[in-house]
Amino acid sequence: MARTGWALATASAWRARGWPRLLPINVTISTNFRCNFKCATCNVYERKVQELDADEWGRVFASMGRAPAWLTFSGGEPFLRKDLPDIILSATRHCEPAIVNIPSNGWFTDRVVRGAERICKGSPETQLVINLSFDHHLPERHDEIRGAPGSWERLLATMAGLRALELPNLTVGCHTVVSSENQHDFPAVAAGLAQLEADSYIAEPAEERVELQTIGMGITPRGSKFAPAAAAVLENEKHASGGVARMVRALRVEYYDRVTRFLDGDANAMPVCHAGFLSTHIGADGDVWSCCVLSRSFGNLRDADFDFRKIWYSAQAEEFRQWMRERRCACPLANATYTNLLVEPGAMSRVATNMVRKPRTPVSTSQPENA
Repeated sequence: MARTGWALATASAWRARGWPRLLPINVTISTNFRCNFKCATCNVYERKVQELDADEWGRVFASMGRAPAWLTFSGGEPFLRKDLPDIILSATRHCEPAIVNIPSNGWFTDRVVRGAERICKGSPETQLVINLSFDHHLPERHDEIRGAPGSWERLLATMAGLRALELPNLTVGCHTVVSSENQHDFPAVAAGLAQLEADSYIAEPAEERVELQTIGMGITPRGSKFAPAAAAVLENEKHASGGVARMVRALRVEYYDRVTRFLDGDANAMPVCHAGFLSTHIGADGDVWSCCVLSRSFGNLRDADFDFRKIWYSAQAEEFRQWMRERRCACPLANATYTNLLVEPGAMSRVATNMVRKPRTPVSTSQPENA
């Protein structure tokens, strides 16, 4: 897409010099902070806010225009909102994104399946990705980490319902957060979940975020534990076919390699961050954040008459960007990092090389027995 290509080509100048001014191409929207689970690695349900309604979200998306290429609608559990399809269809109508991603715990099977069908049929030019969250391959252990007895069975029912739709613009993914709760159980977790035969299988490390209210919980895995988990996930996708699938896999190789080194203490492993420049996160109450890790607000959309551009180009936003120019802020946040990698020439050169060569694992998985 020309609009995204222009943004990526001029991103470094926008970050370094503040010109040409760009809108974000990667936007995450927390439709709520509510959740019916109490997971061992997340406290987001403790955030109590007045959520934007569907009409208010529509005004926000209209003000963004066609800049966003990738929209993520997260929570809490996003499908707790019965109007989630209305919100997303408003976004696809105004923004025309290439990809819409929804992470879900899969509890509300009928609501997820009916919603996915409505979104896909209502926006046929947008690829909808629903990533169902699996924390373990053993049902009882998954339920324990999730704090929700019976959640495994519901997840399987939801996955089956989604796959039965057989819609060309629907991808059903399996997503695992590698944390202190399950890091010792890989690669068995990856091998077990691969048997579910989802359209895609991804993993990322648990993070301590202001958004999730998990600061100080010690949930982030060590690099020595994340490495075999990442390698096992890639092993189960080594036969990816098609140009897009190969590029996504090659990006994951780069991401997993960077994250493993970062978790092992290499602060310079992650790419230069473009959060607040090319990516952003909007909270359920309308706060526009640089990202969900810092949750540093540029202002609230209610105070700007739901005009995103007023917040994005405000003095408060520019103050943050100057802070970013003067410091190296780095973390393993997957959503932002994939955008960051697209701007880094060296990373994209390796991605291009890995697209045509025999698939490789990101890092050595051989570790001492007591690692």
